[in-house]
Amino acid sequence: MMQTSLQGLAGLQVSRLIVGEFRDSKNLQDFERGLLTGLCQVQMEEFVLICFREFEDDTDTLFNCIGNVSTVRLVDLGLEEISQVPARSKVKQLECKKCGFEDVPALKLSLFKELRVLRITKNKRLKNFSQNFEDLTNLEVIDLSENRLTFSGCCSPQFQNCPNLKHLNLSFNSNIRLTGDFTNVKNLLYLDLQHTTLFGPGSYPVFLSLQKLIYLDISHTKTEVKSQCTFCGLNSLQVLKMAGNSFEGNKLAGNFKNLSH
Repeated sequence: MMQTSLQGLAGLQVSRLIVGEFRDSKNLQDFERGLLTGLCQVQMEEFVLICFREFEDDTDTLFNCIGNVSTVRLVDLGLEEISQVPARSKVKQLECKKCGFEDVPALKLSLFKELRVLRITKNKRLKNFSQNFEDLTNLEVIDLSENRLTFSGCCSPQFQNCPNLKHLNLSFNSNIRLTGDFTNVKNLLYLDLQHTTLFGPGSYPVFLSLQKLIYLDISHTKTEVKSQCTFCGLNSLQVLKMAGNSFEGNKLAGNFKNLSH
């Protein structure tokens, strides 16, 4: 029924198309191969797919007819893996909210070469970040907030040749270890780590290479500031949020002397 209805949209030009079930969660459909083939003849700026229960094994047709859409939002889906990405995809903004990922699907997502904004949020099963993003030279914003990520080696290895990344949001996750290696993301302007248990900050200058950063939020990260050089290198910082943390001996011992703004 839905596939037939979508085929009837051929030839239309719309700004936004929303496909899915909004009301009766008990009657959610499974996503089947070819469901969206009718959209190949529809011109649209934004596509939203919402509330599908399960995806067939080897379902690689999700992006076949929406690869030329500028904005794609996948919301509340039983999607465990990113489907095959068509060559020369024109997707610039992609959101995956409340999906079924267990690992950040960085390799498949790296095939969206025009991608500028990526949001993967509120995925209760998303715990691992073992893959790396590669060669996303247009990418400016990554939001990985409100998942359950636990990983170490943050944050350079995860972003290979992503030189224009400006906004990185890793807030409201589980545990992240910062090594101080931000070489591949040295152009960051905004870094949000609030409400994620952090290892590294406070003991040594992990932010040393983020000299362009203007906004840093490490609120409620269980950080104990011990080193006077905790914030060394943050020469451009304008906003620092760190509520809910502590200082060694409950004393400020010149911990902020390296901040010029």
